[in-house]
Amino acid sequence: MKLGMFMHPIHDFRRGYHTLLNEDMDVIRCADAVGFDEVWLGEHFALPSEPIQSPLMLMAALIPETERIKLCTGVICLPYQHPAIVAGQVAQFDHMSKGRFMFGIGPGATPPDFEMFKLLDEDRMAMIEESIDMILGIWSSDPPYEFHGKYWDFVIRDQVIPDIGVGAMGKPYQSPHPPIMLPAMSRGSSSIRLAARRDWHSISANFVPPEVLTEHWGHWCDEKRKHGLPLAEDKWRAGRTLFVAETDAEAEAYLRHPECAMRWYFHYIIKLTTAGGFVHMLKTDPDMPDEDVTIDYCLDNIVIAGSPRTVADRLAAFRDETGPFETLVTSHHDWVHRDVWTRHMELMTSEMMPRLRANVGWRDEAAD
Repeated sequence: MKLGMFMHPIHDFRRGYHTLLNEDMDVIRCADAVGFDEVWLGEHFALPSEPIQSPLMLMAALIPETERIKLCTGVICLPYQHPAIVAGQVAQFDHMSKGRFMFGIGPGATPPDFEMFKLLDEDRMAMIEESIDMILGIWSSDPPYEFHGKYWDFVIRDQVIPDIGVGAMGKPYQSPHPPIMLPAMSRGSSSIRLAARRDWHSISANFVPPEVLTEHWGHWCDEKRKHGLPLAEDKWRAGRTLFVAETDAEAEAYLRHPECAMRWYFHYIIKLTTAGGFVHMLKTDPDMPDEDVTIDYCLDNIVIAGSPRTVADRLAAFRDETGPFETLVTSHHDWVHRDVWTRHMELMTSEMMPRLRANVGWRDEAAD
């Protein structure tokens, strides 16, 4: 069983752009050093609290400073730019990282970016499929190229000189291409079904109630069976919001501290999803009033916190309830305070994950 980290990342923007960028790089260095298997980094343009405009650019700086962790986009928002640009940049990064890369894609999830790119009224899921089909077509063919779609066209036909390398797009390092991941967030998610039938990877969101992940796993299985595909449990990842401390009492005290990073995290998510009309994603009961979705409600119903033993035991029960995920993806939060969160990461890998693996009989499952 592997361990990943999902970094929107969500920060208190008042701490400053320069500080946040450098802190995010420190987080990834730390994740590599303590033994995380993968990190997923988001892309947003008009969100100072989620300040990464180019996950590939930030992660490229970290290739020589990390050794084993996979550097993954979580996600590149395909509707935002021409597929040929994405194809070229992703292929280059795949070579630079020597395949230490997974290609997370998505429709975007933030109204300010949609407004900026004139996408508020577009079918962004349709745009994803057209874009990725064009990207895969570029990677699997040689010039001349000719792709025509509803949203984009791409033609290199007349300006091709093969013997001096003119007119061809670069292909990725991994063959036939980097693994593709499409995340899923809400009840009735079309994304989980799309990922399943196209045999991509998926991450179910960390900030939704457990029953949503149970539904995601059920829809994943339904779609796989419908199309005659193996269930591929290794391609479905479960996201969770976790906090691991030395003791349960220490974890509880931190969650109730007014400067707890998770309090800002859920303050931000509640306000953003309420403004966007999708706060229902956070509800254990779809009929509960919006005003009942508070920070303390989220801490009590979504977060798993405690000692390594407590968190591992609760995650084992969570896995029994939801489905047999083979990679656990925890969310990243502001390093406030830094020593608390670095110790959290150390405890995750050194104490919590070994106990979780033992709790779920991971060795026996792997042998079977």
